[in-house]
Amino acid sequence: MSLQRFMARLSVISIAVSAFALGFIASEYRHSLTDAAPQPQVSTPPPAPVSFSEPLRLSNQPTLPEATTHAAFSWERIEQLMSLARFEEAIALLQDYLAETPTSARAWFLLAQSYEKIDNHEASLEAWFRYLDYEVDALKFEQAIAYVRRYLMQLYQKPTMVSGNVQWLLTQLNELLEFNTNDAELHVILASLYAKLQDNYQAQYHAMMAVNDPAMQQRAEDILAELNGTALPDELSIPLVRFGNQYLVNVTLEGYPARLLLDTGASLSGVSNVYTAKYPSLIKSTKPIRLNTASGTVDSVLFTVDSLRIDELAFHQHILALLPMHNMTEFDGLLGVDILGRFDFVIDQNAAVLRLQARQK
Repeated sequence: MSLQRFMARLSVISIAVSAFALGFIASEYRHSLTDAAPQPQVSTPPPAPVSFSEPLRLSNQPTLPEATTHAAFSWERIEQLMSLARFEEAIALLQDYLAETPTSARAWFLLAQSYEKIDNHEASLEAWFRYLDYEVDALKFEQAIAYVRRYLMQLYQKPTMVSGNVQWLLTQLNELLEFNTNDAELHVILASLYAKLQDNYQAQYHAMMAVNDPAMQQRAEDILAELNGTALPDELSIPLVRFGNQYLVNVTLEGYPARLLLDTGASLSGVSNVYTAKYPSLIKSTKPIRLNTASGTVDSVLFTVDSLRIDELAFHQHILALLPMHNMTEFDGLLGVDILGRFDFVIDQNAAVLRLQARQK
């Protein structure tokens, strides 16, 4: 190779090496600028509602994104919007997503939180209940039930948060009650609300459901005592039948005669299953109840009689308990505080008479 050709090739190689070096330096400079730039912060899990001091955070949310046809939708995008307090945008994306994927528990969870953040409590509770419909994790479900209960208690205590919409609040409390039918405090709250609306039947039912809970018994009995569903003369004397050291009262249930033991310690009035076996038509409109008895707790039912008459007193659509008194034949049931507590009463033992007066307000 001639010296001239060798020098020409060497010149080409030198130019190529210089170009590579310049390209490498430029690339590293761009990377250094990118690394120095601030990165958007994404907080997980999504922020919980601010209404409570103990916000609910469901752990172990799925890390794999669910399938979606929305190009603008991602769980990371929703969480970022919520962290930036852009809840309306998050709500819009979640509503679009749920229109095509209505069983997504995670979407309902985030939607409930977003609505609560903007004080739309009606929409938030609706989303919470839909979340409960679709959550399959038992621990998350129980956490959510407890959270919704606290949420509704706060709305009950501050009804202005829902513009005093008592009917809406009743609906939500009843829906929550379906998850735990023995929640005595919820029953007392419902009894109180129904009493204010003068729905005495529902008030009576919920008070009776709560009266067996020692913590709620006094409140439930007070509500029952206020349900004066019958007119009363200034004073009424009802003859009693002596039964040892106790007394029996003659009543009629839808025209059928019955003898009830006067029991001022019984929260509920009721009749035995022996009695109802004679008159099975009485058992209708039943609802389950758990009764505390001397032998322990037993499951039974409440049922509604069209009429219950004691002398001149008439009670309509009254609720009685079916009492587990299998071997009792001397009397047919009990007359308890749910009726007696509606009056000021005295048992005149000498005359064997029950004296009733209207309760003093």
